[in-house]
Amino acid sequence: MYNVRVTETLTIAGLKTSLIRAGKGEPLILLHGLGASNYSWRYSIPELAKHYEVFAPDLPGFGRTDKPWDFDYSIHGIHTWILAFMDHFGLKKARFAGNSMGGVLSLWTAMEAPSRVERLALIGTPAYVENRPKMLWPLSWPVIGRVYEWALGDVALRFIANATYVDKSLIDARMMAEYGHALKSAEGRRAVAEFVRRAVPPDHRERVERYRDVKHSTLVLVGEHDRMVGRAGGERLAKAMPNAIFFQLAGAGHAPQEDLPEPTNARLLEFFKS
Repeated sequence: MYNVRVTETLTIAGLKTSLIRAGKGEPLILLHGLGASNYSWRYSIPELAKHYEVFAPDLPGFGRTDKPWDFDYSIHGIHTWILAFMDHFGLKKARFAGNSMGGVLSLWTAMEAPSRVERLALIGTPAYVENRPKMLWPLSWPVIGRVYEWALGDVALRFIANATYVDKSLIDARMMAEYGHALKSAEGRRAVAEFVRRAVPPDHRERVERYRDVKHSTLVLVGEHDRMVGRAGGERLAKAMPNAIFFQLAGAGHAPQEDLPEPTNARLLEFFKS
């Protein structure tokens, strides 16, 4: 019987952090998407924890982790926190699985700290500017971006959820409460907005060219109905990376681990154990 623990709260790099930690074995870090939390891995953790020690944090600014006003919510800023998270647990290296924003952060970590990454599963990962969520672009606009930030809440969450999931039954009261938790505070709304505003680094063209230097074994998994990344975005990323394979999951949207957890978990385990 594998060991599943309830959510813990601990301090990492000065932030009170909400974490689900489960199982025993080699470490596997699960990183959630923009506006989400470790709740997005609720169907994956029990299965993955049969084989690995799973770490699923709420990232800074999201879920129930602290949301400091002065935190650096850029990709680099959160990546730096991820390294501190690993150091806290003495993890020299780990497998990574990231969905959407979590995939971007996993890829960034592989590029900036390659020795810390064993292998990568990039799920619905918007690795190119044209794959970023257009519905959130107004957050980057002068003046109106502040209004848009203030308005983030249940209406915006339901709209995004409808575009994310194929299985609309996932959009229930529990999901709305979990993903809406952070948006009830000005700090949580700002974290989402600031990440979007900084999501395209000044050197993004050079970074795209550097994908070819990422030598880790990588699974690029995209749902058949992913409106953001799509098959073209996933195949482009897989072709750019020398040791990547592409897999499209029929019937899934932008968050396959929620839409179709059983085949997603099976594909992740097949990849991580190969």
